[in-house]
Amino acid sequence: MSRKSSSDDSVFNGVSLIIAAVFVLSLADAAVKYFSSALPLWQLFLIVSCLSVPALAAWIGSRSKTARIGIASVRWIMIRSVLLLLMWVSYYSALPLIPLSVAAVAIYTTPIFIALISTRYAGEPLSPLGWAAVAIGFSGVALVLRPGAEAFSPAALLPVIGAVFYALAMVVTRRHCRDEHPLVLAFGLNIGFLVAAMIGGIASLMVSEVTAARAQFLLSPWQSLGWQQLFFIVGYACALIFINTATARAYQIAPSALVGTFDYAYLAFACLWGYLLLGEVPDMFTWAGMLLILIAGLLVIRAQNGQR
Repeated sequence: MSRKSSSDDSVFNGVSLIIAAVFVLSLADAAVKYFSSALPLWQLFLIVSCLSVPALAAWIGSRSKTARIGIASVRWIMIRSVLLLLMWVSYYSALPLIPLSVAAVAIYTTPIFIALISTRYAGEPLSPLGWAAVAIGFSGVALVLRPGAEAFSPAALLPVIGAVFYALAMVVTRRHCRDEHPLVLAFGLNIGFLVAAMIGGIASLMVSEVTAARAQFLLSPWQSLGWQQLFFIVGYACALIFINTATARAYQIAPSALVGTFDYAYLAFACLWGYLLLGEVPDMFTWAGMLLILIAGLLVIRAQNGQR
């Protein structure tokens, strides 16, 4: 009986990790939407950061005893952290206002924006296949959002804006933060979340009730927390650690094009949790747009892989 090669094992483990990561991520996002009426965003970010920053600091301290962990550029770490923070705020601000499936489709336009930004900023020209993927992807976005139609919600643009911020953050990571230790990047991001949460908390105390009512998830007064909210926050913090670790490991041990393909399982999981937890049923336009964006993302991955 022949045994599977270590290469086969790595591919299987990599695919398993990315599927597990997006499964947990989709559940965490659905939980954020579920608790959005009872837990303001800045309050969530502050408590999670208060848990993660000391944990990451201790982890970095323990690792620095055996290996030197330096910082190449504080400026670019800060820029990357701000871009990722803007991505999370844009995406999560939309969740109370639109179906989870629509938000998921919009945020997964990220590979399209990465390809466009890399063409202009990183000197990585797009092939004809890449340009075709961009056209297909934006057709999918138009089909889901339907600007000008009666069903159109301006809030649906927020995840698209988040995708742009995420794409910018990934290009910055590749161009300027490639030599930074992952723990340093994670620590910088969580420091950014902590500072932003404190500023957001102060802002929520200063705005009027009318303004707060227009953006409840961002500016509503902070709430007393029950055991359900506390359980969710601790689970959310643990989920983020697992998601970041599993995703990084998946891309380390399996081909990036393959892992990127299975990353799109998030779309299916988001629809599943939206239906089971929130009672949301995507319409035919959302399903069709999702298919086009999936095709576009796979074509972008194939085009980029073919250029290497």
